[in-house]
Amino acid sequence: MQTSRLAFLLLLILAAPLGAAPLFETMELFPSTPDNKPNYRIPSIIRAPNNDILAIVERRNHGIGDVGDIDIVMRRSADRGRTWSEIQTIVDDGTNTSTDITTCIDCETGRIFVFFLRDKKKYAYVASDDSGKNWTGIVMIHDSVTKPEWDRLGLKPDQDVDGSTDPESDKKASKVVQWKRNWIQRYGVGPGSAGIQLKHGPHKGRLLIPGRHMEQEGKSRPGYTHVFYSDDHGRTWQLGATKIIKYGNENQLVELPDGTIMMNARNVYSRSAPDNARRLVALSRDGGMTWPTVWHDEALVSLPCHAATLLYDYPASPDNGVLLFANPASPFRQKEHPYGRYNMTVRWSRDNGNTWSAGRMIYPHTSSYNDMTMLDDGTIAMIYERGDKDSVKYWDSLHFVRFNLEWLFAPPHAPWNP
Repeated sequence: MQTSRLAFLLLLILAAPLGAAPLFETMELFPSTPDNKPNYRIPSIIRAPNNDILAIVERRNHGIGDVGDIDIVMRRSADRGRTWSEIQTIVDDGTNTSTDITTCIDCETGRIFVFFLRDKKKYAYVASDDSGKNWTGIVMIHDSVTKPEWDRLGLKPDQDVDGSTDPESDKKASKVVQWKRNWIQRYGVGPGSAGIQLKHGPHKGRLLIPGRHMEQEGKSRPGYTHVFYSDDHGRTWQLGATKIIKYGNENQLVELPDGTIMMNARNVYSRSAPDNARRLVALSRDGGMTWPTVWHDEALVSLPCHAATLLYDYPASPDNGVLLFANPASPFRQKEHPYGRYNMTVRWSRDNGNTWSAGRMIYPHTSSYNDMTMLDDGTIAMIYERGDKDSVKYWDSLHFVRFNLEWLFAPPHAPWNP
């Protein structure tokens, strides 16, 4: 009888689930190139409907500048990031600037949308219905998701909406000279996997995309965040709330477990000190139509820079619903970091962003824009910009990281003293 009891207990022990071992994998995905031509930046990472990982980034053929010949390219992994395809071009719009890559997946149809600014001026997208193997041509949606007066911001009466007063002279000037001479950057979208499909409430199924624009207010032109959306799986698009966060810039959306939508935005200005900015956060409880709750998150200290948010959505895990936030957690500029972007860190919140952990460091040196996504096995994939150990340049290369919560929650945690 005793032997039978011991055998039964042993069977229970063997059958009991074991906690996963901490996992952290990393590799260079888009390497640095001589003279940074091309230069790869502004990453987005998603899990396609077939579970492949798609890393979608800007290829700046002319070098590191934000204006010039910029394509949108992609690499694919079918084995959770262990191996990757060659680079595939998604958008090559001649010498135009295709920038601010923002992805959104319609989980009901399987369509992947990649939104961007065409020539840094007009909202557009391309789409794929086969997990990124083939892509549509460029679809323009600008007039549907903007206000006419936004296009004329800062223009003289004799200028057209592209800012030109002398088209023949413009033809002889470089792209950068044209940009500086004739028009300001009025718009932005995302970037990153910033678009979401709502899973809760009366607007379930809505595709919601975060954008930004400038408003004329007296003599000033403050930036605001806004959203646009589709309720018919992307056949039509329309402008939503337009003045969500004043002085907000690049931003991402996440739908919390109760259906509340959170917008987390880069702060252009700081109320406390120019080198010690906080993230700006807004909440919507009606599908993104109104955003009555806006605040500076005092816990999320960040120099002006893009950051990524992700809801850990894995029902099999006891940590389902944990909110993740990743950014270069560098509250001050330092002599060795003149751009002020370093210390890539992932933090987490168990109370929908009311409080945050100290987080765990991904990379202590120069780093910048990043993005995260969930994989089918519950691990997290991340892509981020980074510089070499002794470099001040955060744009040297793009690195891929895969980790699990067991690694994230294990010490040591990053020191944090805002």
